[in-house]
Parts: sequence; structure tokens; C-alpha cells
Amino acid sequence: MRVCVPSFLPGGLDAPVSEHFGHCEVFTVADIENGEIVKAWPLSNDDEGQEHTCAIPIQKVASEGVEHMIVGGIGQGALMGFLQQNIKVYSGASGTVEETVKRFIAGTLADTDSNSACQGGRH
Repeated sequence: MRVCVPSFLPGGLDAPVSEHFGHCEVFTVADIENGEIVKAWPLSNDDEGQEHTCAIPIQKVASEGVEHMIVGGIGQGALMGFLQQNIKVYSGASGTVEETVKRFIAGTLADTDSNSACQGGRH
């Protein structure tokens, strides 16, 4: 199973979690097998100079084969974009990427739906 967590540079398991999907510096992607993290790597959130839109990072994450996105916060548009890509979104990301992924493995994170998505303003 492959999960993704918005994080700060340089990414990886020791990186702090970024609180909001749309403003993260990098994503950390991790493979989980038999309840263990077996591999993790950074994925740039660089939009290659294009105007900021959530569609670019959503496509980038989807192209990595991510099945689950774990966020601290996410807007309605990005949430819908992930759901259209069949990527399930969970909230509760905090601390380091490794701590967050371990909470995901333990099943203690909540599913994110349109009622819990950010509606704009400060997060």
C-alpha cells in the first residue's frame, strides 16, 4: 500500500508534517507492507513555474501510485480531486511523517470528507 504525507524539506520519514496540502514544500511517499514502512522518498511539490493550482500536485501524487493521502488540512477542491483519482484522504497528520504514517497503520486517523475540508481562510 502506498501513502503520501505533505511535509517540509527535505521530506522523508523524519521530516515535519506540513499542516496543509496546498502549501507543502514536498510530499513524502511511503510504501507499507505487513504493517511496516518499507520505503519512503520525497516527491517535489514544484509546479514547474505554472500558476498555482491543486490539479498539478494531485496528478503528481496520483502518478506515483498513491492510494491514501494523509493531511493536517485540505481544501474542498483538492479533496474532490483526490477522490476523483480514487485516493482516499485521511486527516490527523501532525508531528513527523513517520509518526503520522504509524498512526495511519494503527488505524487511528479519521477519514476526511467534505464536511471536514477547509473552507478557506486561516488553517
